[in-house]
Amino acid sequence: MPLFIRKHIAALLTAVLPLMLAGNAQAEDRLAIAAVPSIAPAAATLNTEFLRQHPGATITVASAASATLGTQIESDGAFDVLLADDQALPQRLAVSGKLDGGSTRVIGIGLLALWTNTPGVNPGRGRPLFAADYINAIAIADPASSPFGVIATNALDRLGVSEIATPKLKRLADDLAVAEEIKAKGSDIGLLPMPMVKAPAYRDIGTYILLPIGVYEPAQYTATLSKAGSGNALAQAYVEFLRSAPARALLATAGFEAPAPTP
Repeated sequence: MPLFIRKHIAALLTAVLPLMLAGNAQAEDRLAIAAVPSIAPAAATLNTEFLRQHPGATITVASAASATLGTQIESDGAFDVLLADDQALPQRLAVSGKLDGGSTRVIGIGLLALWTNTPGVNPGRGRPLFAADYINAIAIADPASSPFGVIATNALDRLGVSEIATPKLKRLADDLAVAEEIKAKGSDIGLLPMPMVKAPAYRDIGTYILLPIGVYEPAQYTATLSKAGSGNALAQAYVEFLRSAPARALLATAGFEAPAPTP
């Protein structure tokens, strides 16, 4: 190869290679998260702590109902980590090749709360509350779009109040919509995840009780890498961070129960 051509190639690499490396570094410093509504408020606090440990990184969070996130991911939505409120969604998306199934980690347990912002309503009344003539509307997430909608429906059935409660149900898009409904007093009572009740926008509003765990199966919140995220060192570090002691403490403050220890 003539000398002048070799010099030209060397000069070209000198100009282009730093740009290529900069582009790779920039991609590795960016983290895109897809999160269900009930964990999105906690994610904001978690992300602040994670960024303190990884200065210079950038995190974006897109939040939507579980079914909506599943549709977006199936349509090749760009993200690195999925924060879900069950194990079924990451398992299904792993089968379709959208997620790295081996990366799924349970990061918290979500309990079911009965919450009201209506003056004079006592959520501690238990079963008789659902039959009370002053309870006209009961808000839950739509079981077709939210795992907590399924959990709430099953809880009503096991409590033995499904027949009287069903005509009063308002099935809303997701847990965030239920929280907004109760905050605005659009429904008398609502069934929704404890982490939603403890979110900064709602934690000082109204009163709530936790339903007995025996009448429902608590939700298992999970973190899973996408196929793209499995090759992103920052995304891998984030999933591991969610299992660390500082993250567990933040999740506990946000209303999540600790998951069972991993054998």
